[in-house]
Amino acid sequence: MPLTPSQSCPIAAAVGLVRCRALVLSVACFAAGLTAGPAMSAEPKPVEFARDVKPVLQRLCVGCHGPRKQAAKLRLDTLSPDIVKGTGAETWHDVLNKLNLGEMPPEKAPAQPTASERRLLVRWLTAELRRAEEVARSTGGRVVMRRLTRYEYNNTLRDLLGVEFDFSGNLPPESVSRDGFQNNGSVLGISPIQVEYYLKAARLALGKAIVTGPRPEVIKHHAIKSAKVRRVKGEVSNRLGPSSRFLVRLEKFPREGEVVVRVRAHAVVPDKAGFPRMKVTLGVRADVRAPEETLAEIDVTNTEPKTFTFRGRIESFPLPGHNPKYPGLQVTVYNAYEDGKPIPKKKRMAKKNRKNLPVEPDPTQPLLVVESVDFEGPVFDTWPPRTHSQIFFQTSGKPDERTYASKILSRFMTRAYRRPVEESEVTTMLALFDTLRARSPSLEKAVGDLLAVVLISPEFLYLVEPRDDSAGRQPLGEFELASRMSYFLWSTMPDDRLFKLARDGKLSDPSIRQAEVRRMLADPRAWQFVEHFTDQWLDLPALDRVAVNPEFHPRFDDRLKRDMRSETQHFFAEILSKDLSAMNLVDSDFTMVNRRLAGHYGLPLPPGGDMQRVDLPEGSRRGGLLTQGSFLLSNSNGEDSHPIRRAVWLLDRLLDDPPPPPPPDVPDLETNKPNVAKLSLKQQLELHREKAACNNCHKRIDPWGVVFENFDAVGQWRTVVSGSKRRRRPTRPVDAVVELPDGTGVDGVDGRGGIKNYLVTVQGEAFARALVKRLLTYSLGRSLEYSDRGAVDDLTRRFIKSEYRLKELIVAISGSQPFVSK
Repeated sequence: MPLTPSQSCPIAAAVGLVRCRALVLSVACFAAGLTAGPAMSAEPKPVEFARDVKPVLQRLCVGCHGPRKQAAKLRLDTLSPDIVKGTGAETWHDVLNKLNLGEMPPEKAPAQPTASERRLLVRWLTAELRRAEEVARSTGGRVVMRRLTRYEYNNTLRDLLGVEFDFSGNLPPESVSRDGFQNNGSVLGISPIQVEYYLKAARLALGKAIVTGPRPEVIKHHAIKSAKVRRVKGEVSNRLGPSSRFLVRLEKFPREGEVVVRVRAHAVVPDKAGFPRMKVTLGVRADVRAPEETLAEIDVTNTEPKTFTFRGRIESFPLPGHNPKYPGLQVTVYNAYEDGKPIPKKKRMAKKNRKNLPVEPDPTQPLLVVESVDFEGPVFDTWPPRTHSQIFFQTSGKPDERTYASKILSRFMTRAYRRPVEESEVTTMLALFDTLRARSPSLEKAVGDLLAVVLISPEFLYLVEPRDDSAGRQPLGEFELASRMSYFLWSTMPDDRLFKLARDGKLSDPSIRQAEVRRMLADPRAWQFVEHFTDQWLDLPALDRVAVNPEFHPRFDDRLKRDMRSETQHFFAEILSKDLSAMNLVDSDFTMVNRRLAGHYGLPLPPGGDMQRVDLPEGSRRGGLLTQGSFLLSNSNGEDSHPIRRAVWLLDRLLDDPPPPPPPDVPDLETNKPNVAKLSLKQQLELHREKAACNNCHKRIDPWGVVFENFDAVGQWRTVVSGSKRRRRPTRPVDAVVELPDGTGVDGVDGRGGIKNYLVTVQGEAFARALVKRLLTYSLGRSLEYSDRGAVDDLTRRFIKSEYRLKELIVAISGSQPFVSK
């Protein structure tokens, strides 16, 4: 739908048309059935209706639901077993619920199913109902035209305009697909109110990129370590010392633009101690109790003075109001060194004021010596800044404003739309420019408003891949390939090299595409892939949904949650960058920790505060995702372990074999009863399974979670479960010995008889296939379908043949049919 200017309000008219286009696109996507369910892996022993299921139904059910009697108006002998093509899916779903609840057959019925017969019926119904749902949602392998996620949108604006800032803060949060991914087109719709948010964000971004008027005054401050300087607190000691920060208070400072903070400092490192960790923050004065935000945090390893330079946009930090009671911005340097132990309680109290007395500094801990702190801003390498000159570029001759605006539009729209633009598209936008220029005080203002409309168009907000609906799968165009690759591995727009290769028609060459994928994985921007794929595949945000009970874990603090999330992300990145076997995700002889997390785990402390690879000592119980706090804590209740959550997570995220959702009105564990509380958790679950409604599912689920009982709610090792007098919960030993559904006995996590060894040796192929499916799903931005099974099979074979190399799998995905077609 072309954009036409309005004589009364051109921007409002353009926004209204964009809203309309966005809604049309969303409705069209929904009507076309673009929501696809995940593909199911093949059952190792498929259940056949005629051979396995029909005889059981005939013996148990047809007497009451057959030709002579139809209890509840239900007749099973004539109900089509073809759930995919038939019309009885809803009825079969009711049958499944009754079986799971143990209500059918009723207790008074003459024939009762054996446990194996009940499991067989549940297994068949669950698989067939899931398959029917997938077929109903199938798109024939077409990739959904999807909107950019919040993080993709922010990254794209940053790379398009060259402004480092969070422009997505006011956008609504993203939904999550059935596969666990935010970048799935089925959950990335758009509403009229979102268009308003996007317009505000676009104007904000362009307001920071485009400048008017003279170069702003640069404000500079210099603070040195001197007793004569009133605002300087002196050198930074260790965290237990009496002077733990170097504070500079600024009464004059910029409110917008990039600022630079330079800290000249060095370390004093005692024997066998780690390095001091310099943390630099910006914020308002502490005496008004307003927050501060971290500008940088690094280890200081130099023993001679050295200048460290940090940059950031001042508006990204908390700033005082224009006329506050306590004006001033403060720059603070801390020594954030961690020895892996909690800070001891200060028990010595002054009798009069009841304030804590300072703890004497520990001479065994490192000292951070700060010589000086400099603040400068706003800073510009050139004037006008590069962000401005990228839009208002130099051109030969002196074209009139309309011709110049046309050139600006063509160049900007090509990058914003991530493809060459048609002359008609530029002409349409240029008509809007004519109206805007007549109402604007300057060319810059008119062009800024015009480019804001470009940034709320579907061509920018969506990954658009036009196709001929009369044909089947079609190959992606060169620029579509460039975007699919860049949003897969960088979560942002293609760079200049990808654009050039697309213009030259070379990305469709498999060898060139493979070389580009390897280049992209070696680029720092690949951290976006690591961060967002691990977050969504492993549900790392679940850490923030668990409130840790300080009564049971008094030494735990929320910084450990951030460390646990970072550990898992850096662990995945280490395996990917070093081209290690992905089986390390299940079991490894190393992990990634900083000093604080190492202390929490009871591991030897590394020298620095950054996440770093640590080889695990002999006999360590760590190694692999399943012993990391991100899995153990996020699948607990914050007080104790939660074996059901841990089991469901493992089956779903690592084996792609999630159990069916529980039927309605299933009773919880009755752990508060005294006769139940004294039992081990394994015994409590066995008691729970005695109920018919719980037995079928829990017999399959429980063992996968009980094996982790040696790890408490916050991921620390234990041999007993601590009791609570207040809650009348006795101390009891851990029992992590289980029998898995296939009959294999497993004893805890480690060793030849542990769950990790079982997953590697017995379930290795299942894990490989599950990881292939998750990565392919993420790369496509849609759920997998039956038409993708061949590609999944081929990728899994190649993945196993490569000895489970993640890098090789990603390269293979970039050449797979689903990835290069639409």
